[in-house]
Amino acid sequence: MLAHYGPGLLYDRNLLPAEAMTGYWTASRHRFDLWHHAIGRYRRIEKTAPAALLRQWWQEHVPMLEEVLVSETLTRVYAALGAGLDRQCEQSELKPVLHSVHVTHIEVRNRVLQLMVYGRGSSIDQAVRLNRLRTEVERWTDVLLGAMAAVFPEPLEYAFNQRRAAAHGKDVRSLPIGAARDTANWLAAATLRSVLERRTSPHPALPDANRQVARAVMLCLRPDLFDSVGLMKSLWLKRMQAGVEQADRVLEEMTAPELNSGSILGGYEAVRSSDTLRRLL
Repeated sequence: MLAHYGPGLLYDRNLLPAEAMTGYWTASRHRFDLWHHAIGRYRRIEKTAPAALLRQWWQEHVPMLEEVLVSETLTRVYAALGAGLDRQCEQSELKPVLHSVHVTHIEVRNRVLQLMVYGRGSSIDQAVRLNRLRTEVERWTDVLLGAMAAVFPEPLEYAFNQRRAAAHGKDVRSLPIGAARDTANWLAAATLRSVLERRTSPHPALPDANRQVARAVMLCLRPDLFDSVGLMKSLWLKRMQAGVEQADRVLEEMTAPELNSGSILGGYEAVRSSDTLRRLL
């Protein structure tokens, strides 16, 4: 949802609601604490308990390790969106919060990768499944960020492989804006969902914590982003609406008592002048 509709949020040049940022940071910190506590229990078992308890820990916590790997996609996409919004609005309010969540997630991910490589008690099958999931998540995260990079540059900063994300962004830019690009994005999302369902456990490890994070993220999708039937407005539609609003403002200024008092009409008349066109050409 964020990768597909993120460019529309940037086009509005409006910052995300403060409660969305507060809720996202709080929910993420709560989930980070749960992850760290679980990995800390493994470290204590590793030092004092027999191998049977280590194997039991792995059987119980593999879904949690999967969630750490999979949910990094969201932190990278959201951080990229916040960086783009800050640049568009010429402020620095969103990126520090979203980037801090992203950096903390990387720390937890590194602990999971260390367990995958050096941890005792896991089976070869568990290690292979987690590693395959990691590679799939990295590849599809770059696909989503590449689609966003077709509109604004910040997502490349958060890609696992910038060259791969940039190549996908180039492919997306080659598609016409509208139904073709939307269809490609939704097909990519559907394929990503299918891949993750095959690679992950059927039952989540922390459903309540995951739900809190998702609810906080969805707060950034304001009601005005939806049309009358409940569907998200496309970037193409938002540009049309912006053009209509600008045309209405021009007409209002043309009927005003003072033509030179408007902010749009003066620029429009300046562009129409032959001297200005000659300089531009």
